Amino acid sequence: MIKLRDDKDLRYDQLLKEAIIYFKKHPIFHKIFTGFQKKYESLGHLGGTVVLHHLTKDEKLQLSGFFQKDFYENKTVTISMNRMEKALKSSKFELLDWMDILESYFGQKIIWKQEVLQRENEKQKVFFNKILKEIKFDIVKEWLYNRIKEKSTIYQRLQKEYKDHPAQLKVLLKHIEHGITKLPVFCTKKERLAVYAAQVTGDPHFFDSNTFAELLLFDFIIYHFHTNNEEGLSEIEYRNLQYYTAGIIRDDLSNYVTVYGIHAKDKRGMLHLGLEGFSDKKEPVLLTLYTLSNLNDIYGNKEIYILENPSVFSWLCEKYPDKSFVCTNGQLRFSAFLLLDQLSMTSKLFYAGDYDPEGLLIAQKLKLRYKERLTLWNYSIDLYEQNLSDVKINERRLKQLDQIYIEELQEIKEDMKCQKKATYQESILESYEL
Repeated sequence: MIKLRDDKDLRYDQLLKEAIIYFKKHPIFHKIFTGFQKKYESLGHLGGTVVLHHLTKDEKLQLSGFFQKDFYENKTVTISMNRMEKALKSSKFELLDWMDILESYFGQKIIWKQEVLQRENEKQKVFFNKILKEIKFDIVKEWLYNRIKEKSTIYQRLQKEYKDHPAQLKVLLKHIEHGITKLPVFCTKKERLAVYAAQVTGDPHFFDSNTFAELLLFDFIIYHFHTNNEEGLSEIEYRNLQYYTAGIIRDDLSNYVTVYGIHAKDKRGMLHLGLEGFSDKKEPVLLTLYTLSNLNDIYGNKEIYILENPSVFSWLCEKYPDKSFVCTNGQLRFSAFLLLDQLSMTSKLFYAGDYDPEGLLIAQKLKLRYKERLTLWNYSIDLYEQNLSDVKINERRLKQLDQIYIEELQEIKEDMKCQKKATYQESILESYEL
């Protein structure tokens, strides 16, 4: 049965319509109503004051008519909600409520911002709870649950994505879960990042650098595998290490190390014929990270010499064709650590580099990692001072010496701070006697 509205309700509605016609006829009320609308959204109730500036004569006249006060001389007019209530009670609209007037004027319900925020937070909570319930892989659920619980940086990004594109985020998280379940390490294999991305999502660029998908995948790897940067790797190389821990080769061609007189076995336990061919021909070979990932039992002579400089490496290979050498090409890439970790199991390592801040840092990082298994080769104060170059080391580079703290390099470090010059490997070739 339909309930008919009584005459009182109908009179109220009719009076409300008349009020809206009146207030819309006088534009000054739009400024006032907008101000109180914002007050309500902020406070959760009608209150406070609205200040009006730069009023025209006509606007002052409109105010004076409703509030029964002369505002002609006022430069600014302050209207309080208390004054609004008094004016309303003294008008023909005395039966009306300001909240009804404002909502009818704007044609929508005015909502307290805190209430809106609470509703949005509740919707967001429901969204992520549903996502967590739908995740089937326990380690994915644990990772996401803890990131949400601790309100981590990754969760803040998830919140932003939810706000902007909730439907897309849901699809993305499904891809991430599937990708994690298919990480190569769980199948005891290694795979290139682009190939892995294509296999699990159909898009080889899905996990490209700086995408949100890559950020999520990388965060899971950090969380689950707990890899720490104890090797002194650069940020990029440390990232490569973390991916490698998960079975992903992120940078397989530009991440390389050069070797001479090095042997290895393949996955089948057979001698790697490629390396054997280079060894037989007495030629160096460049080993990419991808190649290294497919080698087992990498070994060389009892003593293996590691050089920072390619030209010194080549010179020593020619002079001592029956020895084993490694060249880091001036950098400590992840591939170099992967190789040296294996070589250090069966051989004594010797490292030689330039006498400059960068060279000393490389020497320190290797010594800290391999300890008694590695000897700093031809590092002496005499060699440094007797072969000083004319190249001045600027203050920015000298500042790097503050990071040198192992005892073996202290004397050279302090002297370098005074001399402010470098000594390069090429100038001390004759000192590298084997």
